Amino acid sequence: MMKIKNKQFFNRKILMTLVVGTNVIWGGTAAYAEQPQKFTLDEYVVTATRTELSKKEVPQSVEVITKEDIQNIGATNVIDALRTATNVEIPEAAGVGHTLGIRGSGKNDVLVLLNGRRIPGEGYGQVSTNTYVLSRLNVNNIDRIEVLRGPSGALYGSEASAGVINIITKKPEKKSMTAGVATNSREMSNYYHFDSGKDGKLSAAFDANFTKVRYFKWDDANMSKYFGPTQNYSLDVDYEMDQNNSLNLYLDYENTNQQFKKFTSASGPFSYLGIYNVDRKSASLTYNGQNDNSNYMLSATYGELKKDVTSAMSANSVGSSKFNFWNIEARDTIRLDSNNRLTFGGEFRTDGRKDSSIDESSDQYSLFIHDELKLGEKLLLIPAVRYDHHDSFGSETSPNIGATYSFTEASRFKANYGEGYRAPSISELYGTYSNPNLRPEKSKGYELSYEQEFGDDTAVKLTYLKNKKTDAIAMDYSLAPNYQYMNIEKSSSEGVEFEIKHDLGNGFTVIGNYDYLDAMNDKTNTRLNYSARNTYTAKLMWTEPVKQEWNITAWNKWYSDYRADSEDHSINTFNFVVNKRWGDKYRAYAGIDNLFDKKITSMRYSGRLWRVGAEMTF
Repeated sequence: MMKIKNKQFFNRKILMTLVVGTNVIWGGTAAYAEQPQKFTLDEYVVTATRTELSKKEVPQSVEVITKEDIQNIGATNVIDALRTATNVEIPEAAGVGHTLGIRGSGKNDVLVLLNGRRIPGEGYGQVSTNTYVLSRLNVNNIDRIEVLRGPSGALYGSEASAGVINIITKKPEKKSMTAGVATNSREMSNYYHFDSGKDGKLSAAFDANFTKVRYFKWDDANMSKYFGPTQNYSLDVDYEMDQNNSLNLYLDYENTNQQFKKFTSASGPFSYLGIYNVDRKSASLTYNGQNDNSNYMLSATYGELKKDVTSAMSANSVGSSKFNFWNIEARDTIRLDSNNRLTFGGEFRTDGRKDSSIDESSDQYSLFIHDELKLGEKLLLIPAVRYDHHDSFGSETSPNIGATYSFTEASRFKANYGEGYRAPSISELYGTYSNPNLRPEKSKGYELSYEQEFGDDTAVKLTYLKNKKTDAIAMDYSLAPNYQYMNIEKSSSEGVEFEIKHDLGNGFTVIGNYDYLDAMNDKTNTRLNYSARNTYTAKLMWTEPVKQEWNITAWNKWYSDYRADSEDHSINTFNFVVNKRWGDKYRAYAGIDNLFDKKITSMRYSGRLWRVGAEMTF
């Protein structure tokens, strides 16, 4: 009976949102259809198709967060940079790390990439790669972030069940040096960016970031968050062989030496001091070439992460692990004619883990193809399919098909269906609670969208989405004391996303988002944790229109019926950041999150937070 009531409520909610959205969309179409469009300036993305395609053409929902957006909200880490992204949730864990989800997904369902490549991490099992991955990246080296929402297995294979977050770093441009400092309630950092500019055929950029995380403990946790220093370095080198051929070398290194305090219970006495050490490195070499009708690439990547957790009291290792992977990819995009662009390629990857209980590796190879086909002047059709073969569980095929139909230059309808999967990790197949008979998790999803630009100052988008996940891997506690990973979970999500952006003039812009999401555990008929039925975001931005040296960004975020620890909560927070620039050489900012000091421990809101920073370029 409860399920029927929830379904009826959801259907009424969808109907109301569609009616309101349709009135907004269609109410002014005739009046504005022939006016010049400010929002028709095409923004190109690469994550959605692995080719450069305008955001308006891409059938799947994709959001771009620029470096200016990151600066304007005073982000001091990548998690900050994503806090206003549509339907992306990154709540803190009570103990360590964060939970990353898109559209109510689980923490293992989102693939995080750095420049389109995988990042070395812990894999999955008791500890997820996504628990730490975002906090290990240097936000000050980011040019933009592309967030792809929805199953993306046809493009990226395993782990892209709910979507992809692709973090794209700054490329060498002109000779310069930038130095900056940033501090907030939870951490402090100083960072440096060196750009060589182009010297003949060679250009390079070097980045360094030094961060110290402050001590913090949640009231309901029996241990503190990790605190102490971490440092990150990256080197990006481009070599232009000739006009049509180039090489890129990218090196990335991180070292973390932090501590944590362990207590006998959440409110109990101090037990011991732990030490947390991470050493992560990756290297990639990429060749890019082109001719009259083809763009091709060959890339090789190696990544390694060593992690050691010890007790400072006894110097005994609590856990020491080494993770590594190799990845080789080849891809070619051929323009068959003016209306048809075909991309195909292959990938080989090997993953390994070594610790006191595991010394295993796994191999997999993939073949993929997708076609961008324009049928007439109005319809773009993009079918894609990927075949993956894994040496442990066999083969998996992931299809995707998307279409964009443009009614006018200012209005379009989009539809996309995709499938994704997550391969069992080495930890789940061979670890302490392993099960060598695990099957891949599988997901299917579709979305329908309508986009409209009105005149030269307004853009709206309305999206309906539905996703389903089967064979989800979870710990089966019914087998106690012999716990084991099993394919036992099923989940689904259904919702609506409504987005509007309006230029008010005189430097003012307002952005509004409303997300309705019904994310359910279909096995227990209960709502999934870390998802809200209703999320409202209202953002007001002002940039001084003459010299553009002042920017004020303020936003209000309201969650209602947010599920955490099997209970529903609501919270409303107001945040603002003020940026002052002096030309393109100097910048300073200050801001406050959660101005009115709201606190809900289970949602990980600890009250008011402050942030300040400054940087100079010379």
